Amino acid sequence: MTDRKELSIWNSPDLDLRPIPVSLDLSPPEPIWRYRPPISGDAIARSIRTQILPQAGLALRSISFPPTPDMTEPAAPFEVQQFTLLILRADEAAAFAYVENLISRGMAIDLIFLNLLGPVARRLGEMWEDDTTDFANVTLGVSKLQRILRHLGETSSPADDVQRIGSVLLTTIPGEQHSFGLAMVTEFFRRDGWDICTGPFRSSSDLSSLLADRWFDLIGFSMTSDRRIDDLKRLIQVVRRESRNRQIGVIIGGPILVNHPELVNMLGADLSATDGAHAPQLARALLPMLKARR
Repeated sequence: MTDRKELSIWNSPDLDLRPIPVSLDLSPPEPIWRYRPPISGDAIARSIRTQILPQAGLALRSISFPPTPDMTEPAAPFEVQQFTLLILRADEAAAFAYVENLISRGMAIDLIFLNLLGPVARRLGEMWEDDTTDFANVTLGVSKLQRILRHLGETSSPADDVQRIGSVLLTTIPGEQHSFGLAMVTEFFRRDGWDICTGPFRSSSDLSSLLADRWFDLIGFSMTSDRRIDDLKRLIQVVRRESRNRQIGVIIGGPILVNHPELVNMLGADLSATDGAHAPQLARALLPMLKARR
């Protein structure tokens, strides 16, 4: 398993840690709703307030990443606040250029995932919760982060001759939104050489149908909160009963597991992963144990 110190930005003497020159207006962007007429229709407003916003908040709060560098330090290479404001601006090319600049100066893509994109997504959620920006800006910002994440994944694809490790299905509980944290975990698995399928699924039946039709070595569930623990426990039972691979491994992940590791046994999972960067290594270690069950 990779020691976190090996990923430390402070242990890389070859990196140029001088601040990246970026000209930014540091004031938060005006909420989009100030420039648009109010949306009419009580039903639309009620749907956004009671369904979309709570789910988006849970998805943003579900991201679990290491602490970001202290932004008061002048040599800190990941200037999270500046990049957050850059993401909220209309010029998407500038955000891409910022990340490309980091890569050209020797920054590892894994560190960009963990110490820049993840903390910025979390910061967007905080800004929405404290009314610093509105939901539309947050949605557009997270969309930009997802495009940057996908771009980085495509530019760092594993070589064709890399040995395939196994197949994994990564998803949330059916009915929950796909989180940015889950998208990042997906990239870590892909870079490690796994064949990947991702959710979300509209219903448990859709998930069961896929598991019955295709062979997966592992399934990973992202837990966004403790509200649906009973649902997940029942779902894991269904997974084990109806999967084409009757010895399928089950991994659960999410920040709730940091303080409640007992949920692994309670839910009937095989292991938990609170660190997305280390999840593929944990999954690798689980595979031989699963084969021994057969």
